[in-house]
Amino acid sequence: MTGTDGELSALQDLLSQSQGVLQAPENVAYLTQLSSLPLSDLLATPAALTTQSHTITSSLTALTHASYPTFLSLHKSSTALHDSLSSLDSSLNTLLDTALPALDDAARVFREKSGPSVIEERQKTRVVLEQQDKLRDLLDIPILIDTCVRNGLYSEALTLAAHATNVLVALCTLHSKEEEYMSSSLQLTRSLQGEMASSLHSMQLLLLNTLFESSKKLPALWKAVQFLRRMQAMSEDELALTFASARIECLRNRENQLDRQADDVSRFLKRYIDAWREGAYDIITQYTTIFLERSHAGGPLASTSAAQPNPVIKQTLLPTLLSLLLPPLRTHLGRAYPHLAPLSTQLAYCSSAMARVGMDFRALLSRLITQAVVDGFTRDLRMGPDREWNVTLSKYASSKNKSAAPSTWLVSAVQPLPSLSTLVAQSSAPAHVPPELLTSFPPLAISLNAYLRALNKLRLLAPFNAVNGVISALESSLSKTGQELFTYAMECGASDKELDILRAVGAAYARVMVPFLRRAVVEGVFGVPNTSQADGDKMIHTMSGSREDNALEIVLQKWENWLGDGT
Repeated sequence: MTGTDGELSALQDLLSQSQGVLQAPENVAYLTQLSSLPLSDLLATPAALTTQSHTITSSLTALTHASYPTFLSLHKSSTALHDSLSSLDSSLNTLLDTALPALDDAARVFREKSGPSVIEERQKTRVVLEQQDKLRDLLDIPILIDTCVRNGLYSEALTLAAHATNVLVALCTLHSKEEEYMSSSLQLTRSLQGEMASSLHSMQLLLLNTLFESSKKLPALWKAVQFLRRMQAMSEDELALTFASARIECLRNRENQLDRQADDVSRFLKRYIDAWREGAYDIITQYTTIFLERSHAGGPLASTSAAQPNPVIKQTLLPTLLSLLLPPLRTHLGRAYPHLAPLSTQLAYCSSAMARVGMDFRALLSRLITQAVVDGFTRDLRMGPDREWNVTLSKYASSKNKSAAPSTWLVSAVQPLPSLSTLVAQSSAPAHVPPELLTSFPPLAISLNAYLRALNKLRLLAPFNAVNGVISALESSLSKTGQELFTYAMECGASDKELDILRAVGAAYARVMVPFLRRAVVEGVFGVPNTSQADGDKMIHTMSGSREDNALEIVLQKWENWLGDGT
């Protein structure tokens, strides 16, 4: 027992020297466990601990050999951390000993030198803070005006602009005696007025652009003009002139969209006249309603001025509108000759409609239609009987080739040659029935049919004012035919038998064909009452001019002289 007691005492001494370590919870639990073990287990414990110590030492040695880079990196990091902490300590010492005292000195110098100016700025800032709500509302007004303009709320935009102007005037008046605030107030006023002026200028452009939109009707145009009046952007004369110019430009653009080169000229003219009538009627009624009949009573859109625009603007408006209609009519009416009747009806309706608004131009249309009828009839003669006669002459009486004998082409081979005494005009015969005697002369019959086709087309629209021009065109064509036939008769060198044929053809031309066509125009087309032959010739001579100046009369006189010499 003595040995055991000695070992226990030695163990207790060892344990007493390691009180700090033994106080750990896991060590206390281990010591408690040791005291409860039997002696045999306690005797075996040193050997077991020694074995575990050798095992742990071997494991640590192996771990050291296997993971030495990690230990080196850990050592390097620990060294760097230690150096960083040392540098931080030096920097903090420098900050506390040098930088903070210098900063304190600089702050004191700044306070001594800049104190008054900072106080002044603080006072200004305090004033701004006191007026913050008013200033914020005032600074928001240009944005609100721009928003109203973009959304078409023009009345609200003008109300905001007037309110902002009143506030700015009050602000300038309030600080007019405070010199230190006067300059800033003026600067703020100029800045806000510039922004509002920019927004109102955009509004003015939008309103003026409304006047140039062809789809806008009277209500929209009325509102646009009233807002422009409220803005006082221009005088009443300038506004009226701008309105008239804008609407005329819309009408011009609408008419320019029509195809002027279309093959169907009558369809183009029909659409053009309809477009002009609608546009011109709208322009006149809109101008009259907005500028001449506008109410000066109260209301949000009431005019601010009772002055009427210059009457010259209204007087020049009508000729300007007519300048858009009459030139195209002069250019294209002649090409639409076969369809002049419906076009003249449409123009009559158009002129009647415009007469209700003070624009009566029926007298101008009469001259245009008359000239178109004459031009169209003249073109029909040129493309009809004149062309057929030229083709016939080029075939039988060409100057380049030897002329054919009169008997081969001037008379019918199946009908006997009429005598000169029978070749006279029948004044009692109907004006619309061609003389049968001309069937004995095929070229004259063919030419007569061509003249009749032209006259039948003329009957669709034959204004009495065109009778002089129609007769002149007819006589010009007949004189050319008669002169060419007379030249052929003089130059063909025919025998006596052939001369009889030429005289018969000349008598048929001068005494039958020409008088019949004259009657067909005067009585058949224009409906002049039937008169005696002498009265009819007198009327025709009056319409076509004197005998000395009339080419047809000269040709007829040549034929009569030659026929008289032959008899």
